[in-house]
This record gives sequence, structure tokens and C-alpha cells, in this order.
Amino acid sequence: MGLGTTSPLTVLGCALAVHSAAATGSHHFATDSSTFDYVVVGGGTSGLVVANRLTENRHNTVLVIERGYFDDKPEAIIPWYSTAVDTSVLLNPRSAPNSKLYNATHNVTVAAVVGGATVVNGMGCDRGSKADYDAWEELGNPGWGWNGLLPYFKKSTTFTPPNPDVVDRWNITWNSAAYGKGPVQVHISNFQYPDIDTIWEGFRQQPGVTFPPGSSSGFGPGAYWSANTIDARGMTRSTARSAYYDPVNKTRSNLRLVIGQTATELLFDRGKPLRAKGVRVVSSFDAKVRNVYARKEVILAAGAVMTPHLLQVSGIGPASVLKAAGIKVEKDLPSVGANFQDHATVVLWFNLSTPSFPNSDSISNNATYNATVWEEYLTNRTGPIAAANSNSIIYYSLAQVLSPSAAASVASRLLAQDARQYLPAIYSTSSALLRGFKAQRAILAQRFTTNTSSYTAQPLRGNGQSPSPLLKPLSRGTVTLNLTHPESLPVVQYNTFINPIDEELAVAVVRRSRRYWASPALQKLGPTERQPGAEYQTDTEISDYLKANRLALFASLAHPSGTCAMMPEKLGGCVGSDLRVYGVEGLSVVDASVIPLISGTSLQATVYAIAEKAADIIKARG
Repeated sequence: MGLGTTSPLTVLGCALAVHSAAATGSHHFATDSSTFDYVVVGGGTSGLVVANRLTENRHNTVLVIERGYFDDKPEAIIPWYSTAVDTSVLLNPRSAPNSKLYNATHNVTVAAVVGGATVVNGMGCDRGSKADYDAWEELGNPGWGWNGLLPYFKKSTTFTPPNPDVVDRWNITWNSAAYGKGPVQVHISNFQYPDIDTIWEGFRQQPGVTFPPGSSSGFGPGAYWSANTIDARGMTRSTARSAYYDPVNKTRSNLRLVIGQTATELLFDRGKPLRAKGVRVVSSFDAKVRNVYARKEVILAAGAVMTPHLLQVSGIGPASVLKAAGIKVEKDLPSVGANFQDHATVVLWFNLSTPSFPNSDSISNNATYNATVWEEYLTNRTGPIAAANSNSIIYYSLAQVLSPSAAASVASRLLAQDARQYLPAIYSTSSALLRGFKAQRAILAQRFTTNTSSYTAQPLRGNGQSPSPLLKPLSRGTVTLNLTHPESLPVVQYNTFINPIDEELAVAVVRRSRRYWASPALQKLGPTERQPGAEYQTDTEISDYLKANRLALFASLAHPSGTCAMMPEKLGGCVGSDLRVYGVEGLSVVDASVIPLISGTSLQATVYAIAEKAADIIKARG
């Protein structure tokens, strides 16, 4: 992350004062063996939501176990820092070599901090299309379609619009009815760089593109003003911590958060049926091992990488993996760690010969401007430092990336594939997993032929960077134990391009991005393609470049999901629509790992909604 020649870190004392509360969690347990009604593993996005909602009833006692710590650094508070990732609060395992990308390995983004990914993400707070969530219901999850989730999207968020003069200047639109009066603060920035005008002119020149009001109403493809998780009351990052923990941590004696504690194993009553009764925890402060117990439920909220790891190391997962690692099999559940999805992203770069001043690169390459904008933020909470990533984004359906007939051809070829050839080995040994993927595939093929769901997007900041995520991946990865050291970080296999149709469509996305940058409006910026470069023209040339250059193809956009999928067990599901793990009483999963089909946008808003709905489901059980 470039701060230019004037670092703000020496003058941020006053900026930190806007954070809503001091760190008041504890690493201490009352005793070496403690019992609560609920034990939540993970103090991130979903864990803090569920803990907050369960402790609204003062008779419920909740323990939240978090391996990370509180983060009050400027990077965790000031919106501008969302343009890069603060790796100091990540676990940062490396992925397994990817055979389709010349055995490259990649960073795996796993947050270890109170507030989880909401402390380090890009702050995008869009929702997928109605069709994205209706797909979940079609996969056997009643109540989890768009209509079932919308109340929870609203319950979690409050939207603050830009100032009226900004709205008029930029013609900013949104849908107030899509939001409620929830804890998460959402905002479209008052600050926009002047070349955003040109970006929107380019949007308007794309054939067939619509302009729905707001990116949170489930419309799908179109050009939008995209909102960020910014608290407009102080122009700071709104996180799960600031929204769901800080406001209640001093007043709810029934909510306890312990930090610097790693959940190493689930504890069971091994009767029939098997029942989760607690969690074994090791402290980073004194290395002491403690057991904590749950009267009602153990709730897993450690994320789509660490939740399946904890299940597997505890004996719940694919028996072949567990036996190979020397783990006693408590429940053979092949779905644990399968169905892994993320948004691989192709990134084009253009040199701009005639950009306006200022632009989104000016903070890094102009020392005078750098000093000015930091002073503006510290004094008035305005300017580019008060803004996050781009608010301008265009989503395309596959029919808009290709053509309706070409998209229909892709759908037909997808359905004709022998799915086992393009899936991890475990799908060949689990008929349920294979049936589940085929059910997903049928839905994806249908979505490919309509304009109800987005296949890719272009979030644009006004400089020459042009990322385009692949929002509907067909490839499936895995998260599994390290067989020789099961207690260490898991083995993450993205399997990018394991399905050749993904590779084919990545090339099509490059061509779609080039068409945007070739539109008449964009020529006033003088764009010249730097990555891949105009010399790469054939499908093979483009594909080979992407596979060989990790800066041109990200295996992950830090949107891990799907590894404990919510689907019927006969379709390879891990949890049912009630979020209970199959075959284990007293154990639920509430994080992004339950997503059966990844939604076509960033996952933050979706995970908040999942957690809000999960809390109601768990409360209803009494």
C-alpha cells in the first residue's frame, strides 16, 4: 500500500478517537472449565452477529472464542485503507499448487481479528441478484430464497445517502426501501474523482445495459452506484465489531468474548445420536489448554476455510481424509471441505495518457496532494481518505459477455459434460456430492441463458485498473486437513480452471473488458492496454497469459464459501436449512461455508444476512 511521501500514521491520534469503543474483551476464562448456553467459535462477521442477537435475551449466556485480537490501527478504521489488505491480521496460509496454473500457489485470506473479514475487506456491500438466492431455495433450502433473506438484509443495515448536492452532481441513485435500521452502516461516498463521469459515460455506451436504482435490490445485471460499509457519522469503516459488539460489550454480562484463543477440537457426547458438548481451546497467552462447554449449542462461525478444518480435525468429514490423517471418524460427511468456491478474477491494466487531476493514483504519486487530503480527512472527515473503493460498478450476464446464442451453447456444453472429469476426486467416491453438483450445474446452465444473474462485473475507480471477477465458477475446490500435521493450517486447493469452461469464459471476460475500454467515451483518457497487452489476441494467447501471470489472474478475491454447504444430505449437503450439521446434535454452522452456490457479488452483505437469519433460527429452538 503506497502512502506517498507523507505518512498519516504520525498524526492519527485524533482519527482513532472516532472509533466507537476501546478494546474490552478478555483473554481470561473465569475457570479452567466453563459452561455457557452457547459457545460460538469465531468472533468475525457472523459470530458477532449471532452472539449479539442471542444475548438480547438476558437469560442466554454466550461465549465467543476468537483466535485474533482487537485491531485499532488506522488500517482498521479509515476507509481509504480498504484499497489494500492489512496482512498483519491475517493467517495467510498458502494454497496447494494449482495444476491448471502451472502449479502456482496463492495467498489464502483468512482473517484473525475481532470483526473478521469486515476489518480488512474492500468494504463493498452489494447483494447478489434475486436469482442467486432463489437458487439456494431450489437446492432444497426452504426459506433461503430472496424473499426469505430480504428481511435480514434489511435488519442488518442502515443506509446514509450522500449529500444532496453530491447526488445532483453525479446523478447517484439508490433504493432506500432495500435497507432497514440495522447496526451495519452503509454509505455512498460524497467524494468522487472527476473521471468517474467518463466511467459512467462508458457504462451508458454498453449495449443492453440497464441502470436499476441501487445495487441491493436483487436486480442482477446493470450499472450501479455501489455502497460501502462506511459509518457516515464519523466517516470510518463499519465492521461487525463496531456494529454488533462495541455497542453492547459493557452492558451485557451474558456476552463474553475471549481473544487470543484457538479452538482446536470439538468435544462430544458419543451416544446415539452424537452430540457436540463443547470446545477445546488453547491460549496464545499461556499455552494452557481449556475445555468450554455448551448447554444448548456449539455454533461454528470461523469462516469457509477454518470451519471445515475444525470439523475435520474433530472427526467430522470425509472418512478417507480423516483416516489418512489418523483422526477418529465421528461422522463420515464427505461434504465437509468440498464444494469450495471463490471468485477468480482477471485483471486488465491500461495506461491512461490524459487522466484528470486528481485521480485515484494521485495520493500515491503526488506528495503535495497526499498531504492535503490527509489533512482534510483529519480536520473535516471529507475527501478521498473518507472514501473506500469505487462506488461505480457494472455487472454483465453471460449473454451480455458473449451473445444470447453463444451463452445458450455454453449452457448446453456444460450439461453435456461428464462432471466427474472436472471435479475433485472425492466427487467420484461420493454419489451424493456428485448429485449435488449436478443440481447446481442445472441451475447455473439455466442462469447462463437469462439476464437474471450476473456472470462478471467491472468495479472501476477511474484509473487504469480493470478487474473482472468470474462470479459463477464451475470449478470446485477443497479444504482438507494437512495429513501429516492435522493440527496445522488446512490445505486449500482452489482448483481454478479445473473445469475448462471457466478458462474459456475467462478469455471472454477479457474481451468484454476490452470492449468497454474501446468505447468512445473512454478515449478521452487515452487508454493503452498494458496487461495483458494488445499483442495477445487469440484465445490461446490470452489464456496462456492469464495462467502464467498471477497479477493478471487472481485465484481468489477473498470470497471463500461453500465448504459446509446448506443442501439436503442426499445432495452432498453438510447442514440443512436449519443450519444443523447432519448427524450431530447441538452443532450449527452460520458462516459463508454454508453458501451452496456463491452469489454474484462480494459476500459481506450476504454473510450478515445469513447470520441474522441464523440467529432467529437458533433462538426459535429455545
